[in-house]
Amino acid sequence: MNEISVIGGGSWATALVKILTENSVHVNWYLRRSEQVRSITKEAVNPDYLSFLKLDNTKIYASDDLDDIIDRSNVVLFVVPSAHLPGVCAQINENKLSGKFIITSIKGTVGPDNLLPSAYLASCFDLKDFQQGMIAGPCHAEEIARNKKTYMTLCGPNEGFIRKIEAWFASPYIQVHYCPDMSGVEYAAIYKNVVGIVCGMAQGLHYGDNFMAVLVSNAIYELEQLLAALGGGQSRLASSTYLGDLLVTGYSAHSRNRTFGEYLGRGHSVFEARQMLGMVAEGYFATLGLINTTAGLGLNLPLLNTAYRVMYKRMPVIDEFKLLERNIR
Repeated sequence: MNEISVIGGGSWATALVKILTENSVHVNWYLRRSEQVRSITKEAVNPDYLSFLKLDNTKIYASDDLDDIIDRSNVVLFVVPSAHLPGVCAQINENKLSGKFIITSIKGTVGPDNLLPSAYLASCFDLKDFQQGMIAGPCHAEEIARNKKTYMTLCGPNEGFIRKIEAWFASPYIQVHYCPDMSGVEYAAIYKNVVGIVCGMAQGLHYGDNFMAVLVSNAIYELEQLLAALGGGQSRLASSTYLGDLLVTGYSAHSRNRTFGEYLGRGHSVFEARQMLGMVAEGYFATLGLINTTAGLGLNLPLLNTAYRVMYKRMPVIDEFKLLERNIR
């Protein structure tokens, strides 16, 4: 039987569970809140995320017992915010993932050392490279929930296993392709959320499409610098694997990072914006992680620096954008 354990109960996890169950994959689903477990078990609905979506709960075993969920499958998919991953890992015995294949779909650096999610899990559980894979976009959970045409990337060094599970995620509305560049795709997925916030700030400040085009063009150049400095980008940068995810996050109204940035552009504080969003904006944590990761590398990253100064140095967003205007071309 095709079977997977899913750790996380947000929108993206819910969308992935939808895809998996549509492909007759049995899902053992860990959700932190018992109310979510009851609702999914009885009503086939996640009450907190994508609540309009009816799931096939005949193929779902939901529980708030993390050990039980991990024990039930040899494939474990982590879909939690990067800031929550250390807390989840602290609940798992160090030998619990031994021999299992671990997939991540997490878009932020983790812990005080600003590790990639895959590297953090490897350090916690002594995972080998061939045990790990990653799911990347460009994908919005809201569109997958409505069967909108989507292209998904599966990454990892163990091509044989990735090819085996491709069928778990492919469907008439989802086209899946393989990319071996796991670390490069992870960094691109992290950076694109920063871009989403900066694009949202521009929207909140009432900049127009002309400026937005220049902003995104400069974001592409920043991404190129990041991948060259940090390792990655072995495939074509202009592919949907790297650039597509950046574009959809920067332009789409579905992007929570863009919405978060728009609140900041309208003059709300970081605290107010986080409260108004009601969900985690990964770009908030990703900004600090990337600032620390790139310190001393001599890179020219005006978009990243703008996001950092607005959110962490509490600089006025309008002043920072006037500076940004002079630093992009």
